Parts: sequence; structure tokens; C-alpha cells
Amino acid sequence: MTSSNRPDTEVRIVEFHNKYARQFRELNYDWLEKYFTVEPFDRIVLNDPYTRIIKQHGHIFFALMDDDVVGTCALLKHTDMKYELAKMAVLPDQRGRGIGRMLAQAAIDKARALGAESIVLATSDLLPAANHLYMSLGFQHADPSVIGPLPYKRKSIVMAMKLKGRTA
Repeated sequence: MTSSNRPDTEVRIVEFHNKYARQFRELNYDWLEKYFTVEPFDRIVLNDPYTRIIKQHGHIFFALMDDDVVGTCALLKHTDMKYELAKMAVLPDQRGRGIGRMLAQAAIDKARALGAESIVLATSDLLPAANHLYMSLGFQHADPSVIGPLPYKRKSIVMAMKLKGRTA
């Protein structure tokens, strides 16, 4: 994967297209391998995002600089009223530029547009920058039951954001 280091390069957020599926997989494998291990469920989702996310009425967003993918995240559908922010990753040399915030905001905006009441996420204490971002966007620590059973062995913390109506 390549990226532009020009500070004046505009970042665009676009939704899933098959031509970006490889970058979705590679960006997520890279950060998972750095902080955790790639678990079986990760492999299933990352190796076939169209079937596992898009066909399940979810969404995947990409941050592009020029035509290069520099970040990604997914919005997984739990119910019509609840979505999950997941699989967010930004190229290491592009972190700190607000790209994660742009991706997360795109997912939040999409969940709102779809009429969701809440959005949840699973994160880790090992990711303080990501957790700071989530809290600055309005996520709060939540009981793990709001997200349901997680398919991972890694220790996770759960956050939720009320979009309208009831709490997650």
C-alpha cells in the first residue's frame, strides 16, 4: 500500500467498492498483527468483506488520498436500530491527521441516516489513541451486553453512543 505524505492532499471518504477489498484486509491484518493476533473470525470477515459485511446490510468506508487507500472502517448491522463501528485502521504514516475521526464520523452519520438509535463498538485498553477518539465523538463505556457475545479471545471493552431514542 502506498500513501501520499503531502500535508495538503485532500482526504475523501468513499463507500465500499470491490477494488478496495484487498486494502480493507491488509490494513486490518497489519494493525491486528501489531497489537493482537488475527483470530479465525477476523479472517472470515476480512477475507470476504462483501459477503460478511455488505450483503448483511453493513457498510465499509475508505479514506482516500489521491487514489490511495489510507484508512478504512466498517459499520456492521446488528438490528435496524443498532449498528457497530468495527475494523477501523489507518496507515501508520497517516495517523494523527484526523483520518480516523473522518471515518468514524462517516459511519456515525450513516447509522443516523439509516434511523439507528445507537452505535456500539468493541475496543481495547491497548489502543488509547483510538479510545480517546471514540470518547471525543460521544461514545461512552458500556456494559458488554449492549454488543452481545464477541467472537474474539482478545480482551475487549465496549463503548456505545446513543443516536436517538433509547440507549444501546
